Amino acid sequence: MVLDPPPLFSQINLKRKAHLRDTKQVTNIKNCSHLLIWRGKLLFGFKYGKPFPYLINHRTKLIKNLRKYIFLGEFENKNVVLWDMSDSKEVLGDTEQIGSFSDSERNYHPDLPRGTYFCDLRSLLPILGANYANLCATAKGMHEWQKRVNFCQSCGGKLTSEKAGWEKTCKKCNFKQFPRIDPVVIMLIKKGNDILLGRSHGWPKKMYSCLAGFIEPGETIEAAATREAMEESGIKIKNVKYITSQPWPFPASLMMGCTGEAQNRTLKIDKDELEDAIWVSKEEVFRALNGLDKSIFMARKGAIARYLIENWVAGLI
Repeated sequence: MVLDPPPLFSQINLKRKAHLRDTKQVTNIKNCSHLLIWRGKLLFGFKYGKPFPYLINHRTKLIKNLRKYIFLGEFENKNVVLWDMSDSKEVLGDTEQIGSFSDSERNYHPDLPRGTYFCDLRSLLPILGANYANLCATAKGMHEWQKRVNFCQSCGGKLTSEKAGWEKTCKKCNFKQFPRIDPVVIMLIKKGNDILLGRSHGWPKKMYSCLAGFIEPGETIEAAATREAMEESGIKIKNVKYITSQPWPFPASLMMGCTGEAQNRTLKIDKDELEDAIWVSKEEVFRALNGLDKSIFMARKGAIARYLIENWVAGLI
């Protein structure tokens, strides 16, 4: 079952144009726009309070001084190149929140247009338009891969970026590495009029979400959902049904959204995995979603967990 509209990040309107990755002078491709990223935060503009990735239509002096780039593909009839300016010391604003669960600081560069800011993508999910989301997810995910993967898995040699940022090659043993994602199963576990929600260590106070976990080698989506539910909460589930998926570039996951029916209600929480888990009724979830109950907060808008929860309350899954 795929519901309409799809989860955030899942509206694919970025044409990859992989054949252009072989172009040695990708920065000279015609009809280009340029997107900047600084320490994992993309450059955004704002219109009527809503963010959009700020694309620069020509190579400014600032961009010409940059060396690290990734060709993302075609977006709204423009070939988009992502430039990494993380080494810049001229970006202003608080940096203490960088890397935290929620970085609300808007950093800015004095040479960039007024009203543009480097923002944490996760903090903008509740207000980010779906038409921009997949471009942002691709940019954020590719930046994270470029940042994290620097040494050869085979011999430990230094990797060199190639194919416009989509491939890395070891010059010592010629081993090639490509961007990878981690498949994750996320489950809306139902029992009568209730669903099971959990919270991880370090989350904002009172925030609860669906249970989730990485799919292991040799597992199906259904098997992973069943195992993770039992390991984290002690709940045995059946009738696991795949609903939809969502790219999740924090840093590199593909979330497989499912529902499952609980066969018992007694919780046995793995405290290494979860801080807490609770059964919540549909009425309680409805009040929390609409701000009528401040004792519990649902997963933020834009996350597939919120998508599953809202569709359950609406009676669609």
